[in-house]
Amino acid sequence: MSKIKDYPQVTAVMCTYGRFTCVERAMNCFLQQTYPNKRLVIYNTDTESRYIKSDFFTEKRILVWDSNQDLVTGLHYTNVGAIRRDALNLVGDYLGGYVVTWDDDDLWMPWFMEQAVDRMQETGLPSFKPEMSFFYSGNNLRLVRNTLEASIVASIEKVREYGYLLETGKEGLGWYTKMRDNRELDEHDKNYLPSYCFNWNDGYEMNAPHKQSGDIDNPNNFNNHKEASRDAVNGRELSIYTEEKMRETYKPYFDFIREHEADFPSHLVEKYFTPHLLPVL
Repeated sequence: MSKIKDYPQVTAVMCTYGRFTCVERAMNCFLQQTYPNKRLVIYNTDTESRYIKSDFFTEKRILVWDSNQDLVTGLHYTNVGAIRRDALNLVGDYLGGYVVTWDDDDLWMPWFMEQAVDRMQETGLPSFKPEMSFFYSGNNLRLVRNTLEASIVASIEKVREYGYLLETGKEGLGWYTKMRDNRELDEHDKNYLPSYCFNWNDGYEMNAPHKQSGDIDNPNNFNNHKEASRDAVNGRELSIYTEEKMRETYKPYFDFIREHEADFPSHLVEKYFTPHLLPVL
């Protein structure tokens, strides 16, 4: 059996502003990942809403930083691009292999990382971007054309080389556009099983949800996002979901795949979906 070190590391980077309830759910999606060599970095810029750190974080390869200071300007952050840049650079000693944006309010199926690495090994490309992803809005789940940064696993070296735009809502277009233009990213990869969900609003957020992408050209976008993010939970430890809670979380997506199984490559359903119907914690 291969050892963990034989797998390239995949690091999920979550930038959040005190949105504890969503962070907890996204963290549990990370813990469900079947890929063995993984790490989650939670970069929290709301320093008034801290997460209690314990041995759990070390044991489960989860790291947490609290900082609201731009490492370049020394001032408070003014855009998400700078936050993502600093989160990536600050934890550089821990990173290698691939990186994925782990937005706090979205969801990932258990096979997300495993499928991405498998596919990159097949194509020889330094990234994986499925053509379609789940989209949840208004109590309606469907597959949509994929234009979403958080659905992409990409080479950490490439993301660092090309960098982020210092904007809010468009920050990923820096490395994403350059990888696409240099043919290092296939925007129309059809050989996949849906594994990522862009959650527009499933009613899970504590406060009225704010989507940066829905407010992308508003000069106040960054401040609006902060005001709508914090859910006033401070000093509470992030916890592992029960098996029942995990099943509840994944149920709409698993049901969708069952109902549309004929639409997906049968060998991928057999490889990723069928063995992973139970939580893998």
